[in-house]
Amino acid sequence: MRHLCVMIGGSRFAVPASEVREVGPAVAARTLPGVPIWCRGFACARGQWMPLVHAAALLGMPLTPPTTLSRTLLLDDSKDPTQSVLIEVDAVDDLVQLDGTGVHPGLQVAAHPWLGALHPFGGGSVQVLLLGALRQHPEWRALAREAPAA
Repeated sequence: MRHLCVMIGGSRFAVPASEVREVGPAVAARTLPGVPIWCRGFACARGQWMPLVHAAALLGMPLTPPTTLSRTLLLDDSKDPTQSVLIEVDAVDDLVQLDGTGVHPGLQVAAHPWLGALHPFGGGSVQVLLLGALRQHPEWRALAREAPAA
């Protein structure tokens, strides 16, 4: 299965390519009070306001400002545009094939359903992030309802 390797907080992670509709530069966000620490606020993409999630903060790492290498991943739900989400990562590394051999199930935590399996990769391992699972998080559902009008 094809995965997009991204850098988050100095570590490499992989996102299933099927979850990513677009990759673009870092975008500015409209901040709102009371949002979770992992949400930078809302940004407009494709004519619609959607939550902008800081991937490192989502994983419990420090919230850092974007750099020139930072990229925004658009995870689009074509069935329901209100379920689209933007994810800010530190950098996009490569598009790779992870075949599933020697896979470790990884840390399965109910509160973090986006943590997937560990795959051997480049002499080490890479953890898969199932960022589409973020749509099931209760705090994200509340955010999606708060999106400003385009």
